[in-house]
Amino acid sequence: MGGWTEGYVGGIDYIRAVYRDWSPAMLCFALTLRGWRPPAALRRGSFTMAEPGCGHGLTSALLAGAHPAARFEAMDFNPSHIAGVRRLAADAGLANAEFLEESFAEYARRDGPMLDAVALHGVWSWVSAGNRAILLEVLRRRLAPGGVVFVSYNALPGTLAHMPLRRLLVERCAEGDGPLPDRIAAAVEFAARMAAQGGGWFANIDGVVERIEQLRHKSPNYIAHEYLNGDWTAFYHADVTRELAAAKLEFAGAAVPMEQLDDLTLSPAQQALAGEARDAAQAETLRDVMTNRSFRRDLFVKGGERLGRAERRALLGQTRFALLVAADDLPEGASTPVGRLSFPRALYQPLGGALAEGPQCLDALLARPALAAQGEDAVLRALILLTSLSLAAPAMPEDGGAERKVSCDRFNAAVLERHRFGDTPGQLASPLLGAGVPVSRIEALFLLAARLGEDPAAFVWRHLSADGIVLGRDGERCEGDEANRAELVRRHAAFMQRRLPVLERLGVA
Repeated sequence: MGGWTEGYVGGIDYIRAVYRDWSPAMLCFALTLRGWRPPAALRRGSFTMAEPGCGHGLTSALLAGAHPAARFEAMDFNPSHIAGVRRLAADAGLANAEFLEESFAEYARRDGPMLDAVALHGVWSWVSAGNRAILLEVLRRRLAPGGVVFVSYNALPGTLAHMPLRRLLVERCAEGDGPLPDRIAAAVEFAARMAAQGGGWFANIDGVVERIEQLRHKSPNYIAHEYLNGDWTAFYHADVTRELAAAKLEFAGAAVPMEQLDDLTLSPAQQALAGEARDAAQAETLRDVMTNRSFRRDLFVKGGERLGRAERRALLGQTRFALLVAADDLPEGASTPVGRLSFPRALYQPLGGALAEGPQCLDALLARPALAAQGEDAVLRALILLTSLSLAAPAMPEDGGAERKVSCDRFNAAVLERHRFGDTPGQLASPLLGAGVPVSRIEALFLLAARLGEDPAAFVWRHLSADGIVLGRDGERCEGDEANRAELVRRHAAFMQRRLPVLERLGVA
């Protein structure tokens, strides 16, 4: 660490991932729920968005593919990250995205158009106070009035429990010799040996042993960037709010819709205690204390406009939703901090059935007798939960759909080709959602085989076997080419029956 990395861990790439939290439709839904007017440019699809500290830039690349009328700029100071995403952008024909190999200071000196949205995923916790000040200046100077900022960060008090483990990993990695991945593996094993002895901190903090066990199955890339940076700061929500106020930003609400529902995290008595706070920032901080939250995904607005009750309702009524799974794959419930939450069949069965027909706006759903009988509040709450659990998603307006489809097809062709040799980016661009749809490597290869007119099982096995991958079924290893191809024939039949109709409905197949 040190040198051009400014204390940020170097010599090992960050994980390759696509995040849905700041896709335009998600941003608009979360803001509208909280009574804020979404930026008009986000709703139209003609916005300008920036992602400072973009890592591999896969989210910005996918969003650029899904929104051809928008403009994207993403920067990261790691040249290997930028080299990779520039190659993807070239293959996908992304003329509306710029990927910059720059530091925050270099980026801040750059002139450019006013920004409608900015995504700061994790960087707030992983950079120095000086770099946070630079980011604040970028937001102050370039975020348009009415613009929105997504900020995720390690939160207090929940992160307090992780700090001794981080210190242990940092010290052990610094003392060791050899390649960083080997030192990370040795440090995690050392922590596991300490935990096995029990006592002390390990005995008094719940979940430490489980977290160390989880780290044993994480990639060294993830551990390096999550734990080993020279700057690693956790924040109380109120302190982040005060810091961002210097750029004229105001807290707008949680980016994840279900995190806006207090009753999913707090008892009635706890809600009353949070209500005694003198301002919204203190109320959020009290909620974090009572839930021991360790990570936040927040939205901030610059000069945001509040919606009246009738206009908020009208915007929600126009919002379209799409189902991300087969209707009969909807679960019977979900776990929340205050206990198990059931999904009543009388509500979720007709809701799933309606969405399985295609995207539906809230008003159209409420026009169906079976859903109208459940009541508007119950249907909206169900959509909030399904959206937050990645079982459904808000969709883009119909206008511009044809252009998005052409651009998404071009982007997805480049992505599918990449799955010949690996499992990333792992998401395809949906013209309906204006966001990504996760696919496994095998699913991607099935889709690629269909495009090429090849036998799906033989095509997939040719690529998997070249990487030394062997399939399994019911806990048993498939031995030999014939057994693996037979397993792929079985999986392809299931894919065609259950998964492909969903992907077709979302416009990615």
